[in-house]
Amino acid sequence: MKMTLASAALALAASCASAPAGDADTLLTGGKIYTANGKRAFVEAIAVRGDEIIFAGDAGKAAKFAGAGTTRVDLGGRLVLPGLHDAHLHPVGAMQVDTCSINKQPMTLEELSFFVGRCIDRFSPAPGEWLYIDLWEFERGNQPGAKFKTIRAALDAAAPKNPVLLEGTDGHHFAVNSLALATARNADGKIVGLSATTLRSDFSDLAQYVGVDARGEPNGKLTESYIYDRLDVEAMERAELNKRLASRDKMMEVTLPRGITSFMDAAARPETLPIYDALLDRGEFHARATLALYFNPSKFVRDDGTFDAEKLLAEATALRAKYAGSPLIKANYLKLFADGVMEGDPLSTPPTLPNAALAHDYLQPIFAADETGLRVTGYVDPASQACANARTAAANGKAPDPAAFIKGYGFHPAQCETNAGVLQNPEDVTRDYINLGDKAGFTFHIHAIGDRAVKSALDSIEYAKADHGSKTRHILTHLQLVRPEDIGRFKKLGAYASFTFAWATVDPEYDLTVIPFIDRVDGPGGIYDPAGYYMQNVYPAESIRKAGGVIIAGSDAPVDTRDPRPFVNIEGAVARDIYGAGQLNAGEALSIYDAVDAYTINAARALNQDAVVGSLEAGKKADFIVIDQDIFALAGAGAASGISETKVIETWFAGKKVYSAPME
Repeated sequence: MKMTLASAALALAASCASAPAGDADTLLTGGKIYTANGKRAFVEAIAVRGDEIIFAGDAGKAAKFAGAGTTRVDLGGRLVLPGLHDAHLHPVGAMQVDTCSINKQPMTLEELSFFVGRCIDRFSPAPGEWLYIDLWEFERGNQPGAKFKTIRAALDAAAPKNPVLLEGTDGHHFAVNSLALATARNADGKIVGLSATTLRSDFSDLAQYVGVDARGEPNGKLTESYIYDRLDVEAMERAELNKRLASRDKMMEVTLPRGITSFMDAAARPETLPIYDALLDRGEFHARATLALYFNPSKFVRDDGTFDAEKLLAEATALRAKYAGSPLIKANYLKLFADGVMEGDPLSTPPTLPNAALAHDYLQPIFAADETGLRVTGYVDPASQACANARTAAANGKAPDPAAFIKGYGFHPAQCETNAGVLQNPEDVTRDYINLGDKAGFTFHIHAIGDRAVKSALDSIEYAKADHGSKTRHILTHLQLVRPEDIGRFKKLGAYASFTFAWATVDPEYDLTVIPFIDRVDGPGGIYDPAGYYMQNVYPAESIRKAGGVIIAGSDAPVDTRDPRPFVNIEGAVARDIYGAGQLNAGEALSIYDAVDAYTINAARALNQDAVVGSLEAGKKADFIVIDQDIFALAGAGAASGISETKVIETWFAGKKVYSAPME
């Protein structure tokens, strides 16, 4: 019997029950099947029995696996790929639940205030109850106007009775109102609030993560968990988690429609694990999940101030043991943040510097804004006499008046100070954590954005190899900037290089929050000067691959968007352009084969699943997807810009079809 894609599932259950030994339960032919095997071969047919592939080859030879009970699926000329592996996903955060969401819409401060007011009306929080809003576009919009000069003022007007927190699209930037700022606790746990006064005292060590206005008062913008963790957000976090615990089935809605059959939960927390447990118990977990357990080393400190790695690893080991017998979930990876993020805030006074750990000091650009937009008009010279005088006055307790200084010199006196960002943890803590975790059998998934953070992470991996001959292949993720001298170390150390390729593209509004802090953009080369350090070293995927490193891919959803959008990322890997605004470091583009392998066999290797999945070969699990267009042909014809339009028609997991696209 011959069946179409739409009707094959109707007979699948019966055929699986009655197929004689030796016959396939399902035979798929009539399409183009990319195996992702060692030869990167295409075949005409795959035969599936139970949850395994028993044959992958030409259609003529496949016929011998068909019996009376075999369901035959005509692929209709469509392309089949191995099930996709998202090697950096936050599936719990990406679940679509009923939350007030800006959904990446850029807004002026006046528009934003109106939007938040509507959320207050809709959710009706009791006085004093937090309002959480996600997917705030922190690097787009937010323009001040006659009504509101700061985002704090805009949120105060919208929610005079409720603390409000906006979470940026990257999960590292936040915006809050005055009631939220008032909940901040100092290092001793005492509520003192965030103000110009406490930024000079209780929070002086965290001041760089707090945006301020010309008077030195917090303007409502915060960066990183260092300061977020000081706010009284526990009840808000519980409420958001409870929404997800009550909607467990929505996790599979994140992955299956995108063809994702395997993923890494890139910062798995104990409180989210009941979602996995419930899906497993109901037989509704259709994925192979690797949990990168997240523990903040700064929370594991002995009385003498030293890092208590043993206590942390004991908790991680207990969670690993919980899933030791599961065929679908393993918890033997650990998440570690090496640094923060590389976006500054040009709209703050003074502009807030990025905090990702850089190999050299960040620059201090001078921004101007008018009806044409935001631009850089020059740079502060920290060695100037004006800056020397400002530092001397501040050291003598007579810091210059910001307004008068700006009027006299055209920039804020705080811009006389520079720094190169920060590492999330002291280097010895990172080194010891990776070394001891490696000894305990854990693999690390390391967030490293700045070039100094990448070097520090690689140094720690190298230390583990020297200390006890480690063979573990750890993962470094993001890799926004990598020093040329570190490119070859990925192969040498066996470290996987994980990229979110949707970000490897020209994005003028975003780039204005990054590049001017790293390279001078007021010269003839402009912001995209090909001779600039950023443009030469940003997301160096092809250089790492050519040097023998292995490239893998992950979405980081819901960062930027809840949609993991694998084909947008594949397009970004091949084209280095998804907005049509030009290529970002074009020489670092991957071939279509390398881009697809980053989502299949390479990622399977990084997650230690390549013996089971990642390619379509006899003996492996039958995890595969059917898509609506030939992305190899598109790339070959110079039409890579169409890859992002790819739709998943079907997703098969362990030999069963678990997703079909709605009929149009």
